[in-house]
Amino acid sequence: MAKEAVRAVRQAELDAAQMENDAKEKSQQILLETEKEAKALISSMTKEALAKAQQEVTEAKRQGEKKVEAAIQNARKEVEMLTELAKGKDEEAINQVLSIVFEGI
Repeated sequence: MAKEAVRAVRQAELDAAQMENDAKEKSQQILLETEKEAKALISSMTKEALAKAQQEVTEAKRQGEKKVEAAIQNARKEVEMLTELAKGKDEEAINQVLSIVFEGI
């Protein structure tokens, strides 16, 4: 009976040691899986952030180009107005010069 009790205690110790080893292995597997999932999540979030940033850059560039185009159109209109104004001044200046010249004759 004592031998059986000693065997039972030894078996219980062996079982406990095996359970401890199994738990360590399981814990290591869980840590590896968690690390792998975390890396995948970080990678996915990084890709999403980069894609969003690229969209924002593209949109900002589009808006900038639109503003530049509007400024160019405004500048062209101003040049046309100034050109027309200058034409009128040219004729006026010529008339004044002619008037001065003919008055002196």
